[in-house]
Amino acid sequence: MNSEFRINNILRPIGWLYGLATAIRNRLYDSGIRKSQVFPLPVISIGNITVGGTGKTPHAEYTATLLKDRYKTAVLSRGYGRHTKGFFMSDARSDSGLIGDEPLQIKRRFPDLEVAVCSDRAKGITRLMEMCSPEVIILDDAFQHRRIKPSLNILLVNWHRNILDDAMLPAGYLRESVKGRRRADIIIVTKCPDELDKKAMVELTRRLKVKPEQQVFFTTPQYNQPYLIDDAGQPLEIPDVPLLAVTGIASPVLMKAELERQGHHVTLMDYPDHYRFNKQDIINITTKLESLGQDAVIVTTAKDAARLQDLQLADELRRKIYVLPVGVRFLRDESKFRQAVIAHVESFGKKQ
Repeated sequence: MNSEFRINNILRPIGWLYGLATAIRNRLYDSGIRKSQVFPLPVISIGNITVGGTGKTPHAEYTATLLKDRYKTAVLSRGYGRHTKGFFMSDARSDSGLIGDEPLQIKRRFPDLEVAVCSDRAKGITRLMEMCSPEVIILDDAFQHRRIKPSLNILLVNWHRNILDDAMLPAGYLRESVKGRRRADIIIVTKCPDELDKKAMVELTRRLKVKPEQQVFFTTPQYNQPYLIDDAGQPLEIPDVPLLAVTGIASPVLMKAELERQGHHVTLMDYPDHYRFNKQDIINITTKLESLGQDAVIVTTAKDAARLQDLQLADELRRKIYVLPVGVRFLRDESKFRQAVIAHVESFGKKQ
């Protein structure tokens, strides 16, 4: 398990205080002093205990694909980076300012899926139940939201960020102690190398000290057919020209490596995660693109495309922006994961 992060030892004392605060909070919930709300339908939480970079949205989309044709499925997210507050139900007119880039990405991929945002997940679930009567709800990034008790808790762990060697914010990336992994029903190690062997999987599973009732799976990013930013229904080959990769995601390294693996010459313009592009950024991006040659094109992620489309881009520039969508591929036991999720939803209904 490689490391792509650094720990700031100077900030460790602040991290200890942050860790103490989260530990006390978790203890209050674990002991029952603070109550977690339970709902009368399957609520599947997909989240992490680190700051970004684990692939929550692709895994939420995968789970939605698994369930949406069997059950009336809704997705509830916090809607990070949006300008609105409170509960908001997405529709065809929604943009990233209204619901956030990740929910917008999900809504555009699954137009018929009910996608809502609310920072108070308990309130959000209640509103969804009132408005559209879903049979199952997928929570995007709610592992720390202890005010609710999911019926199925899925924890994502980035192969390249070993949580066992990490430190609490702000010294490291942890949002809570690694002990929090014990709340998970399923642990998915994400962004694994394609060639990861069974021995490495067994060793990491051992190091994670997985409980007998917990299941562990391993996935790797799967880059899908690209398309022009305004025409998701028309897959295209990225031309063999210089590429400008424009990203505002937590881990752009894997996308750049994939494009280079395909034989492209790639220049990276890397912005912070969830970065909201502005007019000056577009000027800078256009200038950089022109410096690479008149045939050069831009490649970006679906999440970044959701924010770029909020801007009034020139038609000439739009025709040069390719979106490289990413999904997930299980390295083993995919059918076992699918069966576990479906069986959970089916058995939940029988218990009621």
